[in-house]
Amino acid sequence: MVRGVNPAFEDVFGYAPADIRGESLNEFIVPDEYEDEAADLDSRTSDGEYNNAVLTRATTDGEREFLYRGVPYEQGGSRYAFAIYSDITDQKQREAELERKNQQLDEFASILTHDLRNPINIAEGYLDQLKEPENEECVELIEQAHDRIKEIIDDTLTLTKEAQSVEEVEAISITKLAESGWELVETNDSELQVVDEFDLVCDSDRFARIVENVFRNAIDHNDGAVTVRVGLHETMATATQTSGDQRTAFYIADDGRGIPESQRGQVFELGETSSREGTGLGLPIVQRIADAHGWDVQVVDSTQGGAKFIFTSVEIR
Repeated sequence: MVRGVNPAFEDVFGYAPADIRGESLNEFIVPDEYEDEAADLDSRTSDGEYNNAVLTRATTDGEREFLYRGVPYEQGGSRYAFAIYSDITDQKQREAELERKNQQLDEFASILTHDLRNPINIAEGYLDQLKEPENEECVELIEQAHDRIKEIIDDTLTLTKEAQSVEEVEAISITKLAESGWELVETNDSELQVVDEFDLVCDSDRFARIVENVFRNAIDHNDGAVTVRVGLHETMATATQTSGDQRTAFYIADDGRGIPESQRGQVFELGETSSREGTGLGLPIVQRIADAHGWDVQVVDSTQGGAKFIFTSVEIR
């Protein structure tokens, strides 16, 4: 029997306190198909057990999903319970939508892998039969086109995968991470400098894609050799943060020609590139991986005149 409800209950379920006081709560909010479930929870509460469950309950506006907590207590020799309902309908809908989008991404990745890559492989097989001296120039152009298509497929597959949330992380030396990423790009005469030593908490495999793409962006978008620096970025102290707790950001910067301020808002957008060789997916991949870690990333001018990518909300040890 209901002894009382708070205003939040009235707002969520739509019943005024006077309507249900002294009545059985189950008669108002438990759908017919969940009566046995509700009876079981009531029995456990009567036995003095605490209950936690995700439930479907009826409101005056229809059924919604709730996180339920039953907290029993005794008073005057009688046993009662607080029934606490937290509406999680919107959260569940977001989770379902995210699951649907992830499934669509998986299907899209499958199409890229099989329906596009296989025809390219077949075309390359026929192309091998045309490799005669008189066809050399045409064959080379076709091979370049095939390589371009495969690069776009690979980057698009990476983009679909990197949207997944990061689950397993570990603290790894930034020097090790940066040097591993440096080995993945054609650096020519460019130089890597790690100016601060620290451990970054991350998924090392996915972080490798960040440094690879930022390094490649610095090298490919400048005519000559560049120096790329990796180090700690000092953040402003807050009311709950002391000067010794500001190791929450790092940067990757180069001394090239930089990115015009008018273009910085678009560098993380799909297909945005100023290079004829690039796919325009490298920096969007960087942002997807940063998002998956719960980080923020922005681009500003570096003190050396080039581009500086700052990653904040990170865990550094």
